[in-house]
Amino acid sequence: MLVDTEAGVFLHNIVWCGCPGSQHRQHLQLLKARLFPASITQPWTAFTFEVLDHFLIDVLECKTSASSFFEKIWWMTNHSFPDTVPNQYQELMRVSRLWRDLMSQKCFGFGHDTQEKPGKDDLAWFCPSCPQPGINIPDNWQDNWLISQRYVVDGNFTTQHMTMKMLQLDISLSDGLGISGHLSLAVESKEHSSCSNHQVINTTNINRSNLCATGVGATACAWHRCFVPHSIVDFQKGERSVHPPKRMLSKLIRCLDT
Repeated sequence: MLVDTEAGVFLHNIVWCGCPGSQHRQHLQLLKARLFPASITQPWTAFTFEVLDHFLIDVLECKTSASSFFEKIWWMTNHSFPDTVPNQYQELMRVSRLWRDLMSQKCFGFGHDTQEKPGKDDLAWFCPSCPQPGINIPDNWQDNWLISQRYVVDGNFTTQHMTMKMLQLDISLSDGLGISGHLSLAVESKEHSSCSNHQVINTTNINRSNLCATGVGATACAWHRCFVPHSIVDFQKGERSVHPPKRMLSKLIRCLDT
């Protein structure tokens, strides 16, 4: 079995436990040994929990791509001939996605001796410092003008995502299609800029058929820079006018519910 660790990729002989009363399923035996299998039925590759944690931290803090991270593993395995190390890039992409989702559920209390599955709002952080009725502000907070929530709305047009060639292979772990119904019903009018040097509006209508997302828009807390749950959406054609109202409406509904 190929085992990917922080020190490199190694080939180990594995003897599965067949003792009476033990867990005979191979992937569960690997998980008990802190090894995350790349497949379930007949695992041939596994990643240590530590290397998956380090990969998520490198992606978050150092903006390291998966290919660069695995190239580092190659060099650590065989500095003289890194090309001879087995390529586990696809396995890393699949396992890291599962690991990220499992760690998110664990952070919110799911999986601790319970069969309950996450529901709506169960995997969304809300700013812990902002005023929240019934949590960190008095009952008569309506009479105090100092108690308020402030939000900012902005977009990032560099976080593009290419369209997959085989969409049936894109399995959603946490369904995020809440805005699709709004976009299918919203009517958009094409607006052209009267300024010759201002290309933001004109570039909105450029054909980007190879991209399923041309950017990301979000609503965040103005004081503490925390994203508001249900306020992050993908842009399909630049900063279209149909996206920000939906984000603001989701934020407003949440404020009214609290």
